[in-house]
Amino acid sequence: MEDFTNAEDAAVAARINRQLSRANRFDNYRELTAKYPGTCNQCKGKVKKGDRVGWNKRYGVVCPTCWNKWVAENAEADAIEAGYMPQCL
Repeated sequence: MEDFTNAEDAAVAARINRQLSRANRFDNYRELTAKYPGTCNQCKGKVKKGDRVGWNKRYGVVCPTCWNKWVAENAEADAIEAGYMPQCL
């Protein structure tokens, strides 16, 4: 396997970052209060005005139920990556 040059490394990193920025993934969503009713893009459940939801410009809204589940999953993953491992009994 040949080594990349710095320019090639930078080009590969830029391509990967562009792909990740457009992906339907947790880090590309932000939590906000729904201003309008809508439909969840994951479970097709209803979103009411005033709900705390996840929102992405490209993929739309994630209902409170799906959003809370996704937040909890990512918090657990962050804790594990930080070195905290829940003890199995």
